[in-house]
Amino acid sequence: MRSSQPVNDREYVLRDEQYLISRTDSRGRIIYANPAFVEVSGFSREELVGAPHNIVRHPDMPPAAFDDLWRTIQRGEPWTGMVKNRRKDGGFYWVLANVTPIIERGVTVCYASVRVKPTRAQIEAAQAAYDRLRTATAPGIRLHGGQVQPTGLRGVLARLTRGRLTGVRARMLAWAVLSSFLFLAAAGAAIYGLHTRLTPEALAFAAALTAGGVALIFAAGWGFARSIAGLLGSATDFTRQIAAGNLSTPLPGALPRDEIGELKFSLEVMRKSLVSITRDVHAGIDAVSRTITETESAAQDNAARAELASQAVENLRTDGARLRDAIEVFRVSATGAFRR
Repeated sequence: MRSSQPVNDREYVLRDEQYLISRTDSRGRIIYANPAFVEVSGFSREELVGAPHNIVRHPDMPPAAFDDLWRTIQRGEPWTGMVKNRRKDGGFYWVLANVTPIIERGVTVCYASVRVKPTRAQIEAAQAAYDRLRTATAPGIRLHGGQVQPTGLRGVLARLTRGRLTGVRARMLAWAVLSSFLFLAAAGAAIYGLHTRLTPEALAFAAALTAGGVALIFAAGWGFARSIAGLLGSATDFTRQIAAGNLSTPLPGALPRDEIGELKFSLEVMRKSLVSITRDVHAGIDAVSRTITETESAAQDNAARAELASQAVENLRTDGARLRDAIEVFRVSATGAFRR
């Protein structure tokens, strides 16, 4: 726990294009931090890598949030929720975090976290809920998978009315119930007609009712398939854009609170992760290019210096030869003078 670290009221607001990405090992120690995470946290990369992820934990975060986080990801499921983090200077920043277990050969090897800028409404809602959870004045609410949910009967009703009646499973259940009802009604009408020996007109009506029931079953199935295709349409188009290399287009429309909404949110997280990775790669390429340019410049300077040195050596050789000739002339002259 790092709740004893100093804090202040200075808020750092993330920019829309800032995507904080990190990885932690199974013990919660940071093994990777992207440049955006380093910038926003205020810590250096050396301070972050190898440290427990709670180095950025803010004391305003209730323990229940992290209990829920670990319960969820240790089940092999992703966790999505609001998190208030502490900066090195004591300030704070809010993120909408998605933590996903990285599984290889059936074993969780690490956890990947992608954090993005939340809306002000999301921050205010999370602050209110976390204040209640932290001060133990939160009867009737709990955290499940990062989402604040009511408990008891209110929780059951909320789950029924908030996305549960519009999700894929709910639509499948509704179609199955409607199909069964229509089939039983049509079969009952036919059996009733056979046992009561209805008039030809009544038998024709029963047959028409049976045919109508069958037609309604097919119509309901067609409507169900069409509704699912409509829900998946925008996600499919979005996936095609990513496959084509277009990472600049965000996922259009609001995210429904159902299975399709979870799929769309995961796709949006994937897009932002790819954007961040691409930026990091470009930054790395730029750094390498600058290093290469500087190395080439230094090599050229060294070559120029070497050329100058070579020229100086050659000049020294020439001057040395002249000096030797002069000395020889002087020696010969001196010898002749001595003999005289």
